[in-house]
Amino acid sequence: MVSPEDLVGRHVQRVTCSWFRARDGGGEPELLHMWLHVQGLGPVRFHTLDHVLDLRIDEPHDPYDMDMLGHVTVGDAPDEFPLAPFAGSKVVSVQHIRQRSIDSRVGFQATFPAGSIRILALADDLVVTATGLSGGWEDDLDLDPLDTGPSSEALLRVLSDQTPACRATREAVLAGGVCRIGDGAVPADALAGTYAVRLELTRAKDIKTIGLAESVAALSNYGDRPVRLGSVDSPDGSWHFVVFLAADGGSLVACTGVRQIGPDSAKDHEEERA
Repeated sequence: MVSPEDLVGRHVQRVTCSWFRARDGGGEPELLHMWLHVQGLGPVRFHTLDHVLDLRIDEPHDPYDMDMLGHVTVGDAPDEFPLAPFAGSKVVSVQHIRQRSIDSRVGFQATFPAGSIRILALADDLVVTATGLSGGWEDDLDLDPLDTGPSSEALLRVLSDQTPACRATREAVLAGGVCRIGDGAVPADALAGTYAVRLELTRAKDIKTIGLAESVAALSNYGDRPVRLGSVDSPDGSWHFVVFLAADGGSLVACTGVRQIGPDSAKDHEEERA
């Protein structure tokens, strides 16, 4: 799963869409899926599950036929698509949108340096818009108060020179990197399994990491106790750090980082080739 907050501080490199086109040619094409090709994440697929907006890392699917109903096409977003002008731009912030009648979040507003876009799941339709909505939808939607996230001091309180990864993460925070801490908690041993797979993938792809093997071991040793996830993106986008915190956020369980772009970034840190 990907959260909207994961997009903050990252560039949207390209936009891909899949469209349902009726066999008889009647009506406008219907947007089925959208993929934002995001720096450091890859293709993030946007899909609707009733009123829930589901974001996952997934490659665009192939076009396919739906027999008598029509067919589905897949390709780059057309120039007139609301998000097309923002390809190449950085997501500055996100703000969740709540549907008042069902008291549930149904999407979010993404703000770029040159404007904002809303991405919504409305009655199982994927809606991407930079303008107002018709049919009474606007009266049923509210922006949640902007979540500015924890202050950088919250992470600095638990990060020192415990490990090379902690030191690198702390330096990224002090340099003005984008910081986040999630609200939920996950059992540490479950995260150990997830990050063990990532360790193998980074090894297979020869991607540089720092502290990843140590983090897998620390999470495994922490057992089934709950862990909160924090993250820091270095200001130049070259490193993505993950901070594993105790459930109360007051102490550190583990810390790791993975290189995103560039062969020379973070060269002063002690790194491991995972």
